[in-house]
Amino acid sequence: MPRLALHTLLLALPFAAILAEPALAQNLDPLENMLQVVVDGLTGPIGRLIAILAVVAAGYMMFTGRLNWPLFLAIFFGVVLVFSAATIIDGFAAP
Repeated sequence: MPRLALHTLLLALPFAAILAEPALAQNLDPLENMLQVVVDGLTGPIGRLIAILAVVAAGYMMFTGRLNWPLFLAIFFGVVLVFSAATIIDGFAAP
């Protein structure tokens, strides 16, 4: 009888391994937290101060007559895209 039980167990183990549900206990919290820190850095107070400095530099260049209009447009649209990126993506991702 013990031999039959051993054979049954050895036969059942591969099927149990195949039919087992994955634990799905994994999460990506560390990666998500790191990316959230980057987004907060770019769209938070640090990003705001960098954008203010870029606009001030463009204004100074305009004041001195050395403004390169493609550079000014790149600064303007860059600031607009950085600070509206979350709203734009939320609009695409909404059901």
